[in-house]
Amino acid sequence: MSERGPEADDPPSGVDGPEGRSLWRRADRVLPGGGVYLTRSADFAGRGVLPGFIAAAEGCRVIDADGRGYLDFLGANGPNLLGYRHPEVEAAARGQAGRAVSASFLPPALVELVEALLGRYPAMGWGIVSKTGSEPLGLSVRVARQHTQRSRVLAFESAYHGSDPELAIRPPAGALADVTRRVQRLAWNDADAVRALSASAGDSLAAVLLNPLDQNPRQPTRPAEGAFLSAIEALQQRNGVLLVLDDVRHGFRLHPRGSEHLLGVDPDLICLGKALGNGYSVSVLLGRESLRPAARKILYTSTYVFEAPPMRAALAVLDIYERDDVFRRLTRAGERLRDGLIAAAAATGHRISVTGPVTMPTLLFENDPGFERQRAFARRAAELGAIFHPALNWNLSLAHGDAEIEEALEIARRALGETPGPD
Repeated sequence: MSERGPEADDPPSGVDGPEGRSLWRRADRVLPGGGVYLTRSADFAGRGVLPGFIAAAEGCRVIDADGRGYLDFLGANGPNLLGYRHPEVEAAARGQAGRAVSASFLPPALVELVEALLGRYPAMGWGIVSKTGSEPLGLSVRVARQHTQRSRVLAFESAYHGSDPELAIRPPAGALADVTRRVQRLAWNDADAVRALSASAGDSLAAVLLNPLDQNPRQPTRPAEGAFLSAIEALQQRNGVLLVLDDVRHGFRLHPRGSEHLLGVDPDLICLGKALGNGYSVSVLLGRESLRPAARKILYTSTYVFEAPPMRAALAVLDIYERDDVFRRLTRAGERLRDGLIAAAAATGHRISVTGPVTMPTLLFENDPGFERQRAFARRAAELGAIFHPALNWNLSLAHGDAEIEEALEIARRALGETPGPD
């Protein structure tokens, strides 16, 4: 949310209709604003650039509060791997809800889901099912500290690992700064810095948290370099530091068997979420068998942790992912979208970059330091009926078929043609 006050005027133009603008006024009165919900709010794109409130969704299309439809390339910021309201996933969740949602003890679906995931990740020996992407990251750190009896953790600059204050990418000032003092951050791809830390303080580290990619707002996606990954591997072997692979955002989108196969790393703990439930609230921490004693000593529970419909949804997602060759189809659609965008930009006199995996690409305009052309393109595309986020990476889904990709490219061509060029 923005810092606008409750009496702020509506933007002079934008995609929100009367109901959307009314909801913004109401939200400004009752929500705290600032960083709260920021990356999940249309304010992150700039108010009026994208529709602020989504009332309905199906497949790869959404409808805003004023009843206007859009082709959506954000996918709820990643979860909708198969498309909104995939009928088989909905049926699985609905069937479970007809029997029990939350009950006193463990649901059978809990055991079935962990068994299914261990079948996909044979190096892992156990799993803990949770609700949000932040929870398995926090749990991974607790397991690592319990196992190693060390307190320090290594992460990397700007790497997002959930909303736990200790792992926040914006450490709070004042007294709360003590919360983050045991988490050290180094520059991404700085192999020398990792080696230096290994030599000087590696024996005090419990874990290193690793995203598969450096994929942050308004910047090109940067893959992990070989020397960087080798330095992390040496840190594991030399110092007994546990490697936590944060695959919450990228799981199922980089490699069909897990991002560790793309990176060539050997994680001790793997965090999954987002795409696992196709919009249902389920996440999982998987760990090696050797870490089971440490995990057993941790008390973890929450009110809705045994909510069974999301677990049934996740089981359906895993089945559909394999049966329908989802990764290959996402890749094919992403390649068509990327190639079409680059061609459309060239034809309209723009220079763009499309970086990152084609299943979750980032589009940036060259020579656009203030991101004005970025926002102008996204705004015009939204007016024409497609959501292309100007600040975040996009996320393709199984619902983006050939016809939808061609429709999106036609919108992009028109929007690019109406976007001012560089000075």
